[in-house]
Amino acid sequence: MLRSRATLLNTTLRLLAERGIAATTIEAIAEQSGVAKTTIYRQWDSQPALVLDAFGSILQTPSDPDTGSLYGDLMELLTGLARSLSTGPAAGLMFALIDAAERDPAFAALHRREADTRHSVIVAVIRRGIARGELPAGTDPAEVLDMLAGPLFHRRAISGAVVDAAYAESVVNRVLAAYGAAG
Repeated sequence: MLRSRATLLNTTLRLLAERGIAATTIEAIAEQSGVAKTTIYRQWDSQPALVLDAFGSILQTPSDPDTGSLYGDLMELLTGLARSLSTGPAAGLMFALIDAAERDPAFAALHRREADTRHSVIVAVIRRGIARGELPAGTDPAEVLDMLAGPLFHRRAISGAVVDAAYAESVVNRVLAAYGAAG
């Protein structure tokens, strides 16, 4: 059962990346995986349930770095985000999830839950930076988060340009400079 579950999750992820959510049907998953539809339906009651489980299997919570400096912490987090947006199974699927969240409450709930989890780590880092005096008192952590993550998502989704560690470093330096903090 565990092997067929892993096979089904991997097949679902591959099909999601290749075809998108709407074309990742139970029939397509069964055909591509070689696992009977009845076996699939014993584990998941619907295509959205299987797709949500597949997404959940690859979404990882970033660790909360504490390098001793806001710059170091942000570099770790944004370099990780740049890597996630550029390589690995989550790269293209992240945008499929965002798209599905616009149309389906279950996907919207998963997206919100995942985003809140990731945001809480970055917000904690920003709050530590404020507490250490590395950012001005009264700085809105959510605003800083938007200024940090927004350019990386825009570059990947809209511009189609490379999102790498060098770009992440450029964004961190510009955001910190905007707040009068040194990188």
